[in-house]
Amino acid sequence: MNAAKRAGFGVVLLLTPLLLLVLLELSLRLFNLFPREPLFVEAVQEGREVIQLNPDVARRYFNPKKVVVPNLYPETFSRTRTENTFRIFCLGGSTTAGFPFEFQVPFPARLKNLLASQYPRRRFEVINLGLSAVNSFTVLDFIPEVLEQKPDLILLYMGHNEFYGAYGSASAVTAGRSGALIRAYLGLQRLRLVQMVRAAVIAATPAGQQDPENSTLMEQIAAGGSIAFRSAQYKLTLENYRRNLELILRKCRRAGVPVIAGTLVSNLKDQPPLGSISRGESDPALSHKIGELAAGCDGLLEQEEFTQALVVARELIALDSLNANHWYRAGRIQLALGDSLAALESLTEAKDRDPVRFRASEDFNHVLTAVARADGAGLADIRQLFALASPGGIPGAELICDHLHPNPGGYLLMARGFAREIGKSSLVQTRPAGDGIPENPVAVTDLDWDIGLLRVYKLKHRWPFADRKVDWSLYKPHGETAAAGVALDYLLNHHNWVQAHYAMADTLSRRGEHEKARGEYQAVLACYPEQPQPLLKMAQSYEADAEWGEAEKTLQAALQLTEKKGMIYYRLALVQSRQKKLAAAIQNIQHAIISPELSPEQRTAAKYDLALFFIAVKRMEYAGEVLADILGEYPGYGPALDLKRKYFDN
Repeated sequence: MNAAKRAGFGVVLLLTPLLLLVLLELSLRLFNLFPREPLFVEAVQEGREVIQLNPDVARRYFNPKKVVVPNLYPETFSRTRTENTFRIFCLGGSTTAGFPFEFQVPFPARLKNLLASQYPRRRFEVINLGLSAVNSFTVLDFIPEVLEQKPDLILLYMGHNEFYGAYGSASAVTAGRSGALIRAYLGLQRLRLVQMVRAAVIAATPAGQQDPENSTLMEQIAAGGSIAFRSAQYKLTLENYRRNLELILRKCRRAGVPVIAGTLVSNLKDQPPLGSISRGESDPALSHKIGELAAGCDGLLEQEEFTQALVVARELIALDSLNANHWYRAGRIQLALGDSLAALESLTEAKDRDPVRFRASEDFNHVLTAVARADGAGLADIRQLFALASPGGIPGAELICDHLHPNPGGYLLMARGFAREIGKSSLVQTRPAGDGIPENPVAVTDLDWDIGLLRVYKLKHRWPFADRKVDWSLYKPHGETAAAGVALDYLLNHHNWVQAHYAMADTLSRRGEHEKARGEYQAVLACYPEQPQPLLKMAQSYEADAEWGEAEKTLQAALQLTEKKGMIYYRLALVQSRQKKLAAAIQNIQHAIISPELSPEQRTAAKYDLALFFIAVKRMEYAGEVLADILGEYPGYGPALDLKRKYFDN
């Protein structure tokens, strides 16, 4: 065999496996085997073709045998856009998703309402792609599919999960620490071959040891370990974040899609460090001295000797500057002394030095700001907004319900921050209806607060906050006591959110608190304005309070939302009769009588009421005809017989 043939034979040997892999990939695609979970799926909603978010898209990144896979809310948006539509996608982690609250509380939902109020001539689609336990690697992975949906704007709020989120440097979901290798792996996941291998690995994986009912997602995704401030691992993670952000902005810029990124905010005032690293760990003598100083400082605090305590706290920092607890102690002392500027600096240093890195350090805000400005992207300074709205300029429990997730007021503040940047950017080519940003009309009741705060209550009983059994009986309700019980039932028994609000309304109605009950119906209506059911329940509540005018307006609104109008016409006629609007009542009850959805019993009752209305307006001939009609069908119908004897048998 000559050299040329040997070379050719070698090439064939090399290419044959590659060719077989290509043929296998094509075969898997031909038979649609092992597809990657899509971000979007096509669906039909009330006869319309829509695009729906795939709730299971996180299965791309998480092994369901090891963790409880987080879900996207299955939000939908129009498959075809009108010229008047302005489409916004919001990407990020659990704060974008709205943890610990339900779908109507996160900043994307509240932003939609703010924009609709400010620009009533435009139609806004604000789609929430926030997903718990993911970071900038996932956001980068989503971007090509998001750009295919032709967004007008992308909003980013990401950075807290860079260490422990999927593929973070300290995550249990890992593909190494190299950003380039992780991005390459995520790119290869588009191949069916890779998905087939991944499916085989998952099938062979033994079930995890985590108890999903008692453990939290924070526990399940974190590989544990302390990460020192500006250590090698810290710097690598920061660099991965920088590179991912640069790639996200570059892809969006090349597609002509503007981006606004939000700076990151954390609970500084009311969240002690979740861990600490001390120089004394390797030096017994130093450890003893630090312990003595810390005990002395705590003793001075008990005696409210704040000035002297601060002197000792500063000595502790000088000895052991990496220890987050010393900085936090100093910040709290400075707050007690009324020095909020110094306290802000110390509490920020404490957060940055916290080695359990669920809160992004200020280095991540610096990177975010620098990269966004270099790329020409917009920047919403959420961190500054929270500072301005917080006592002493230090974000704490007033706006943040745990270590970093906003409460409903905080989420509204985020929405207002992004709305302001959208207004300043002139992206919406329509003049606003008025100056400033209006209040958000979305209703959030005590039930919604308790749903979220009960989740936080469980979270704070688990690592890294604590490790003890959750005793629900010790939970303190946010407001209305009964709301906590309904919220707990909702969380533990997986009830429908709408039904939970109706259950809360029923509880309030039984106590005669109909106005509060209407608040629950309003919350549902705000989220489902196209549904008649909350309006019908609200009308019933007005009827219980004899507020006939409000009941009439509410029923008229419900009429516009359904094809099944018979019983609404009937109820409308009855409340109009209470207001002596008998002409309108007669017209509406006649509509009810001919409606196909009324049962025979309901139709007979409606005819009887019609006869009463005719008698009230002294149209006796018509009343007699209606009674004859009833008795012709039901000769023994007692109410009609009584009415006939009273008015027509004399």
